[in-house]
Amino acid sequence: MKKILVVLMSALCLSGLSCGKFGDIPGLVELKGRVIYKGTPVDGATITFSPTSPSESTRSAVSMTESDGTFILMTQTYRGILPGDYRVSVIKKSPPPKSYSSEEIDAYMAQHGGKGPPVARVEIRDLVPAKYGNAETSGLSYSIKKGMPLLAIELTD
Repeated sequence: MKKILVVLMSALCLSGLSCGKFGDIPGLVELKGRVIYKGTPVDGATITFSPTSPSESTRSAVSMTESDGTFILMTQTYRGILPGDYRVSVIKKSPPPKSYSSEEIDAYMAQHGGKGPPVARVEIRDLVPAKYGNAETSGLSYSIKKGMPLLAIELTD
């Protein structure tokens, strides 16, 4: 899934449709960070910065963490975040069960007398504490301004 997202984002950048230039939304500043949980970088988490006082002049920013836990925030399709006060949520779920292509299903059914492959009953669960999945309960809040160093977000139980 993450590979597909990377390929799509690369294609958009190569086509010139969305490369996240600064200035596309006046006032955007770059914000890079890293998410750590239990001393380990959090890979594949969705991190969202939501304005503490939403208005027409404020916008949320979002990113997905890389394998080393790092992220660069995007506002809409533009690289950066507007300065201001934000509450933050971090969501990381267990992966869904394997899905089968129609070719795989046909092959399985041919080998098993017309019966389809077994359906996995897997509970999707939080891989970081659930409180971080909601900006109101996460306890994470930041005041963003131009020139900030790498933002370290340390999650605890």
